[in-house]
Amino acid sequence: MSLFACTRSKTKDDKSARNVQLEKRIRESPKENIELNNLNITDDDVTYIINKVIKKNKRCQSLSLTNNEITSNGIQILIDSLVKNSKITHLNLSSNPLGDQAIQFISQLIMSNRTLYHLSLADTNITDIGFRELIQTLSSNSSPLRTLDLRSNKSITDASIPFLIQMVDRNQTLSACRLDNCQLTEQGFNQLKEEKSIKW
Repeated sequence: MSLFACTRSKTKDDKSARNVQLEKRIRESPKENIELNNLNITDDDVTYIINKVIKKNKRCQSLSLTNNEITSNGIQILIDSLVKNSKITHLNLSSNPLGDQAIQFISQLIMSNRTLYHLSLADTNITDIGFRELIQTLSSNSSPLRTLDLRSNKSITDASIPFLIQMVDRNQTLSACRLDNCQLTEQGFNQLKEEKSIKW
């Protein structure tokens, strides 16, 4: 019984310590540009970040959560809040284990938020399946998104190129799509470079 109580107490202490660490980083960041990178943030921390950054800080325009442990579950919670926020212009979710499951929520953000200009999803375990869903959203929606970073998603291949080219013909705002270090062949990249309206 005492062992169980000790375990519960340690978990609570760990959460309090993490909140203190997050609060410190939030406080040290410029209010317009919040960087919470490399903090081992998990889905359990997302609500705290929403309360302290999205809801409380009305000046935040850029939010970076690079190199943490956020999954599609945490992204769903974050996106639900960001959809209602009209200030965020830059969102960096790179190097989190999001997977294709997160794309449905990210697509919702692209369709609903009218101020998001830069979205970074580099190294987030997205495959051709998730990428095509994202492409479809960008093809059918007049999103203000200008830059999309998908570097180092090793399961994005040449199979997505025809869909990408179709998207370029329909999307009037996207000006850069980074696909370095994906699984595209040289031939595939050459095909994309023919679409000169976008920087690859």
